[in-house]
Amino acid sequence: MDNGRFLFTVNTAVPSISRYSIEADGSLVLLGSTPFKTPAGLGPQDARLGPQGDKLWVVDTGASKVSAFVVSGGNLTELPSSPTSLPAGATPFGIVVD
Repeated sequence: MDNGRFLFTVNTAVPSISRYSIEADGSLVLLGSTPFKTPAGLGPQDARLGPQGDKLWVVDTGASKVSAFVVSGGNLTELPSSPTSLPAGATPFGIVVD
C-alpha cells in the first residue's frame, strides 16, 4: 500500500509491515519494519490505507481479525484496540476501505 511518499508492505510469515520511503526517482529506501503486537496466528495478507492516509488497515486471514495502525509519515503505530475480531464464521480474504 502506498500513499505517494511511503510504501507499506505486509510480511505474512513474520508477521510485520515493511516501511519504505519513495524517492523522487521512484527508488525505494527501507525505513524499517513494524511488528504486529500480537503476531501469533494472525496471518496478515492484505492492507489498505484509509481515505485520509492516516490509518492502515490489515486483514488477518489466519485469525479472522483486522489490525489497524496509525500512519505518521513513514512510521506505524498499532492502535490499542487492534486486532479486532470479525463476526463468527467470517473468512476474510481481502479488505476494502471506503
